[in-house]
Amino acid sequence: MPNYKSKQGKIFAVGPRGEEVALGIKGINWFGMETGLAIPFGLWANDMNGTTVYEVARFLAKNRFNSVRLPLCVSHILTNQKPQQDVINIQENKAINASTYMSALSSIVQTLAFRNISVLLDMHTLTPFESGGLPWTSPTEATAFFDAVDVLTAQLCNAKHWNIIGLDLKNEPHLATWGDGTATDFQLMAQRIGNRMLSKCPTWLAFVEGINAPRTLAIDGKSFAFSDWWGGGLEEAGDKPVELGLESKVVYAPHYYNPAVYPQLYYLKSGTRAGDTIINYEELDDATLALRVQATSEHMFGHLRNTQEGALVMGEFGGLYSQDLHPMKTTQRATEALIEIMKQPGYAGGYLWALNPEPAYQFNPSNTRVTTTEGLLDETWLNVNEPFLRAMAAMDSLPNLRSFPCFTP
Repeated sequence: MPNYKSKQGKIFAVGPRGEEVALGIKGINWFGMETGLAIPFGLWANDMNGTTVYEVARFLAKNRFNSVRLPLCVSHILTNQKPQQDVINIQENKAINASTYMSALSSIVQTLAFRNISVLLDMHTLTPFESGGLPWTSPTEATAFFDAVDVLTAQLCNAKHWNIIGLDLKNEPHLATWGDGTATDFQLMAQRIGNRMLSKCPTWLAFVEGINAPRTLAIDGKSFAFSDWWGGGLEEAGDKPVELGLESKVVYAPHYYNPAVYPQLYYLKSGTRAGDTIINYEELDDATLALRVQATSEHMFGHLRNTQEGALVMGEFGGLYSQDLHPMKTTQRATEALIEIMKQPGYAGGYLWALNPEPAYQFNPSNTRVTTTEGLLDETWLNVNEPFLRAMAAMDSLPNLRSFPCFTP
C-alpha cells in the first residue's frame, strides 16, 4: 500500500522499501455521489444511454487519465445512504455493491484500482441540499464533519483501497476567511480536518482549497478588480500556510475556471461590465491571454511554489469548451493556457470538470447569459466529446504522468 507524499513540488507514491515514484495527475471529476442520487451519474446503462463503471475505467485508462475526483456528501457518509436504485443498472454494473453508500464507494474505488487509476475523495456537500460555504458553523456540525472523516478512514484506508490518494478537505469554502483566527478561518479548519484524517490514515494526502475574496491586480500596467474563483483564493497561504502533524502531506488544490463560469475582464482586451456579462468586448491575442491566465493564477495560488514544498494540483478546472461562441475562442484558450501552466515546476496536474455531460454554464460568450451543458462525454454517456478530449490530450505531456503504482509484493 503506497504512502503518498507532497514535496519538491511533486506528488510521490512511496513503496514499502522506501522507493519513490513521482506522479503527475491527469485527472477528472465524476460527480453524483454528492447529490440525492448518492451514486455517480451515468451508471444506468440501457439501450439508449448510460454506461458502466468498467467502461468508464477503460475509457479513462485508454486516454491516460490516471485519477478521478469523487465528490461526496457528508450526511450520506454518516447515514450510509442507500443509492437510488433506479439510476444504476445492477446487472451491467456487477462490480458495484449499491446496497449502501460506503459499499458503492468502496466498489467504485476498487474497480478504478484495477486500471491503476487513483481516487481523490472530495468532501463536496454537507447535505444533498446544502453545499456548505464552510465545513461547519457550529460545534455540532464540526463533530459531524469529523465523524464523516473517521468513517472514510476507518473503512477505506487499507490495502484494498490502495489507490485512494487523499481527501479534498472541503470543496469551495467560499464563505471562509484565511489566517484571521476567527470561527470562519479555513486555515485553522483545514489543519483540524487534515490532522484528524492523518491520525487515522497517515498514508493519505490533505488537499486544501482556497477561499473567495475580492482582489486587485495590476497586469502590464492595467489594474483589474475581481474575486477569486471559488476554491481558488490562496493569496494568504504563503504567509499563513496549512501546517499538519506529519510532513509532506499538504497539496494545495485550487479551482480556476474559464469565462463560461463567469466572464472576467482580465480575459479580454476591452469591454464594459453590464451586470454579470461584459458587453462590447474585444478579445486578446493568444500570447496576451496566456499572460493574463499566468498572472491571475500566480496571484491566487501559483506563488505558493516559492514559499512551500508541497505540490499544487488543480482540484477543478475547465468548464465549457467545444461550444465556445467567442469569435476567437477565448473560453477554449483560457483552459488551454491553464493546462500549459500545470506543466510548470511546482504543479502536479489537475482534475478536469467534468466527465459528466450535465455541468451547466451560464455565459457564452461573455456578453450573453445562457444555460449550456457540456462534459467530456455527451448526454448519452456513450459518445465522447471529441474536441474536448483532444484538448485534454495536451495534458499527456505533464511531467511524471503515469499509472499509479500499487507496490504489490
